[in-house]
Amino acid sequence: MPSRDLRILCVEDDPDTCELLTVTLGHHGFEAVCVPEVTAALSLMRKEKFRLYVLDGQLPGVSGLSLCQEIRAADKSTPVVIFSANARESDREAGMLAGANAYIFKPDIKAIAPTVRSLLEQAGAADS
Repeated sequence: MPSRDLRILCVEDDPDTCELLTVTLGHHGFEAVCVPEVTAALSLMRKEKFRLYVLDGQLPGVSGLSLCQEIRAADKSTPVVIFSANARESDREAGMLAGANAYIFKPDIKAIAPTVRSLLEQAGAADS
């Protein structure tokens, strides 16, 4: 059973990808909460604490990079992963400049759990 201490907010508008993220992260002991758009994500972020954010690169009406910048304006420490079909090196560079800790090209779902685990371990070391 996933740990509530390892809650991850996924912002993904594609229902199949959302389910894939939820199942994949769940198999690795994380509790993934998935929402399809930015307004719902921001509302949850104000109410609840998450250990990490996974953002789609392109969301309805806004880019994941814009959301990443908004998160960074309010929260400098919670790790952010952008999981995007925008798969050019310039997209990755833009994601990192927006404040992401990692940028994974879709459909590389196998990279999600190891990346999340590594970022959480780094964040844990920084907390101590």
